[in-house]
Amino acid sequence: MVVEFENETIRDRPRPRHARRTLFPRPRLFGLLSDPPALTVVRGPRGAGKTCLLTAWTESAHAPRGPVIAMPTPAGPGEPDRYWAELTRRLDEALATWTDPVTVVLDDVERLSDTATEARVLRLLDRDPRVHVVLTTRDTSIFGDSTLLDVDHLTVSAPELMFTLDESRSALAQRGIELPRHLMELVQELTGGFPPLVQAAVAVARPFGTDYDHSRELARHALERAIDRYVEREILGAADLVDHRDFMLTIAAARVVTEAVAEMLSSVADAAARLHALEAAGVLVRSAWPKDDEWRFVPPIRESLMRDVRLEAPAGPLQASTTLATWHRGRGDCVAALEYAVEARNWPLAIEILEADWVELVSREFRLVRDTLVAIPAAVADGNLTIRAGRELFVRFTSATPDAETPPPIEPAGMRSTDPEEAGDALTVGSVQSLILRVSGHFAQASETSVRMSVLGDRLTTMQPTRAAAFLPMLRLQWGISHLLHGELGRASAEFRRSYTGCRTTGPHFVARHAAGNLALAYALSGELGHAEAWLDKERRYDDESVWVTRMVRVGGLVASALVGIDRMELDVAAKALAQLGDLHDNEELWAFAVYAHCRLALFTRQAEVGLDRLHRAVAVYERWFTPGSIAARLLVAAEADLHLALGHGNEAWSTLASAHARGPWSAIAHARLELSSGHPAEALADCARPTLSDCPYPRVRMESALLQAAAHLDLDDDVQAEAMLRRAVALFEQTGVVSPFAALPAARVARLTGLDVPLPAAWLAVAPDAASAAFPDRVQLVGLSDREAAVLNALVSTSSIAELAARLFVSQNTVKTQLRSLYRKLDVHSRADALLAAARLGLIDPGADA
Repeated sequence: MVVEFENETIRDRPRPRHARRTLFPRPRLFGLLSDPPALTVVRGPRGAGKTCLLTAWTESAHAPRGPVIAMPTPAGPGEPDRYWAELTRRLDEALATWTDPVTVVLDDVERLSDTATEARVLRLLDRDPRVHVVLTTRDTSIFGDSTLLDVDHLTVSAPELMFTLDESRSALAQRGIELPRHLMELVQELTGGFPPLVQAAVAVARPFGTDYDHSRELARHALERAIDRYVEREILGAADLVDHRDFMLTIAAARVVTEAVAEMLSSVADAAARLHALEAAGVLVRSAWPKDDEWRFVPPIRESLMRDVRLEAPAGPLQASTTLATWHRGRGDCVAALEYAVEARNWPLAIEILEADWVELVSREFRLVRDTLVAIPAAVADGNLTIRAGRELFVRFTSATPDAETPPPIEPAGMRSTDPEEAGDALTVGSVQSLILRVSGHFAQASETSVRMSVLGDRLTTMQPTRAAAFLPMLRLQWGISHLLHGELGRASAEFRRSYTGCRTTGPHFVARHAAGNLALAYALSGELGHAEAWLDKERRYDDESVWVTRMVRVGGLVASALVGIDRMELDVAAKALAQLGDLHDNEELWAFAVYAHCRLALFTRQAEVGLDRLHRAVAVYERWFTPGSIAARLLVAAEADLHLALGHGNEAWSTLASAHARGPWSAIAHARLELSSGHPAEALADCARPTLSDCPYPRVRMESALLQAAAHLDLDDDVQAEAMLRRAVALFEQTGVVSPFAALPAARVARLTGLDVPLPAAWLAVAPDAASAAFPDRVQLVGLSDREAAVLNALVSTSSIAELAARLFVSQNTVKTQLRSLYRKLDVHSRADALLAAARLGLIDPGADA
């Protein structure tokens, strides 16, 4: 309840025009405020709805228990002692009258310009444990660094004050406006959920009515004009900001404003003071510590200011944005440089940045490169071979058509040319194509193109060795990644080695580190642990944490460290490497290797369900790269089957392998293991005799195959062949030091192998599992149905009627009942619905079949 003082309550206070219109429930934020800590700080720019939020909260069912003391908003600097004395009087009266908690609401308290505000608020909290203070502020001068507070506190930041899509829809509905989803999303996109701008959409949407639904561009232009009118009226034309108008328009070019950037763009001596003044006025939003030297405009406000700036240069490039592009380029940040060059519409500069840094740009910001190439005017692009080739590829194959066919190859004119310029252009065009194919998920074609480019790179080296040496290491790194993602570990290793050799001394060092880490990964995948560790040592020599690409280039090395740790059964080392890796960005190309390492660690730590959950979530995120031509499909299918097998789910493992779109040595090993575990040693031996395994060059796969064959021969009572296979596995251990395949064997099989006349390595015996710690069970039971049971199951998909089943199968109803009882027993279920679910899960029927 709101306590009245001198005929004034929080409800009586005059509110800004927009505040009256945005007063509606916000359960999302009410939930944060419903059980307030000692101190709650609601911080946001002018117009962000701070006052409205607290007003609606105190009037809602989520209102705090007990009295609410709402102080009037200060009109401006002056007499802070009187303000705090009045608050103290009101608080004393409430504490004396009530036994419930007392909530004090202080609105825009920074307007007092009282340097002692923080100390005064903390003293209020010290008066009585029942006191809770909720204050709003525009800037960070009050409790700007809440990490230093030793009281229970909550900060509601500017991003949290922005309307969500549903809240924007509710705000318009309150004014009688209902928009179709795609137009509502447009409103959210252009306004950013900034409350007064969402309200501005009302005046635009109402007159257009149904016609609005048929003209997205008309809607966009109309809403942009409405936003511009708000900015002109409330910001550029505001009386307290008139002296800062030119300064705001100048610094708006920067997405992130620092004192150095403001001074560079504006050339004013008091740039720092102006930034602080604009923050205090609620125009700029200051970032939280440790980036508290950065300010930002609310994004749609900045866009409006930039539209104003563009009016001064409708055809030519924007000078401030060009300055920022050049500045960021000089600092080595090609992404920011390209973003500002595009915003400046300085196409020559954008092309210059693309040509100089296109490998890094495509690797880091594929979408930015795509959007830039499409945005460059045709008249500008036509004169540049690289840009023209990139545009053509993106026009033919863009993210808007993800299911399109493979883009037709562009055959560079200089593939066989003896002219260095033509050969260089051909190398550039072909490499761009290879990268685009790779990022689009066409790994086989990307790998094939990379082979051709590598040959061309060798030819260019003989023609112009100095020129080639400057950029070939970066290209070879990218070609190696294309091979790695396709599963061509040998070709990948060759390119990574040449990339590292080409720049290990002269740089760029991040390329050398990236190449070394990825080469270690290729060796770790194959089981060459000594080589992997040697390249990890090289990778760790480049430990410059200031380089912007450090996190990106460390992925390969950290995954390699984890895989080596797992193969040596040093699981704590593997867990530490994966913890350092952390969560990957959704555009991380090496995602599948990290997931594979997590799954193998989950297998040996007996957390198979956790591993399956991680695998399924990752495949959903990176589905665009989980294609038949990717190594991801081959690795992760094997990992999923092994995890199912570890849980004793034989049919799920079988279904996973049977439905795989891609097969390789890893899935072949998983299949042989499943055959052996389900009591089919002859079939396991047949799997191991197939070329996929018998001709596989990877030591760990060959070791696993040898161990499985030894176990299978024992099941067939052939001790001679079992000993021969076991000796082969031991020889492979002596070459590589790999331990995990032996540790993965079920306990009973380890016991039988140990009894053969073959000395086993001490490292193997040290990790020999017992029944409680074994990764895989000794036996799994596959659900096998008779032909008649299978017929009943398939008929059960479309009907549950016993009579219909009997008629369809030409048997008696009693026979159907007997077969159903047998079927339910095998599936361990008690109903038709559960039987169909279990059968679909086990791969016995089509999961999409209609029940």
